[in-house]
Amino acid sequence: MKTNHAIDLLMNAARQSMGSPLRSGQLLHLPAEGELIVAGDLHNHRRNFERIVTLAALDGFNQRHVVLQELIHGGALGAQGEDNSLVLLLDAIDWSLKFPGRVHFILSNHDWAQVFGVPILKEGFDLTERFNRALSVHFGARAAEVGAAFRAFVMSLPLACITVNGILVSHSLPGPMDMAHFDPGILTRQLGSGDYARMASVYRMIWGRQQTVAVVRELSRVWFTEIFICGHQPQEKGFGELAERIFLIDSSHNHGAVVAIDLARQYTVSGLGEQVIPLAGVA
Repeated sequence: MKTNHAIDLLMNAARQSMGSPLRSGQLLHLPAEGELIVAGDLHNHRRNFERIVTLAALDGFNQRHVVLQELIHGGALGAQGEDNSLVLLLDAIDWSLKFPGRVHFILSNHDWAQVFGVPILKEGFDLTERFNRALSVHFGARAAEVGAAFRAFVMSLPLACITVNGILVSHSLPGPMDMAHFDPGILTRQLGSGDYARMASVYRMIWGRQQTVAVVRELSRVWFTEIFICGHQPQEKGFGELAERIFLIDSSHNHGAVVAIDLARQYTVSGLGEQVIPLAGVA
């Protein structure tokens, strides 16, 4: 990877994210017509990303949007045990820059952990350290510059997308133990550094699990939404349902999937199951 190219991609993507005409606060307001493909966590699954690009065929459908989340941390390690998922992220950014305003990234907990240096342990290894190791391997003395550009990109990301037909797409939602300390206003205002602190509202939103019916009903009320599409919680068959109104999508493995919706149609959570596309079936 060339250092200047990596920095340019990350910084250009940050500027595109912050300057999107669809953006207000931490929300992207998607149009009332067209199509939306939502991918779940990718975790450096190269083949599934390639299938999403093929499926989206953005050069032939100018009213189609794609949401991507959690591309980093995963995949085959390099010779020095480094996590090379930045390569996939850069390829996804390059794709997004070729189709401005149509490929959208949303903030995930692994992005947050990487930026704030919080360990994420898997099978006894720290994924955050492995990603930092890759920066050193690939960029040497300029690793800190690339790391700073990565941070700028992550900190530019919105928390969610919302559609006219009442669907909110986010990486996750606060859990039942989070709600007493959660500020739902984070979606509609500018954020400060305190909002990203551990156990602050951004953290509670992107790390939350085990949501209950009471949680999603309250969030539906304050955010004027009917359905939530989230990643974050692994799904063996690529998708699932939770707490009446949450549709879960997982794109990180060989049974991974995406969900494709018509932005002009109304859906139920069970109806979204009919919109799932298994990525293994995409040539």
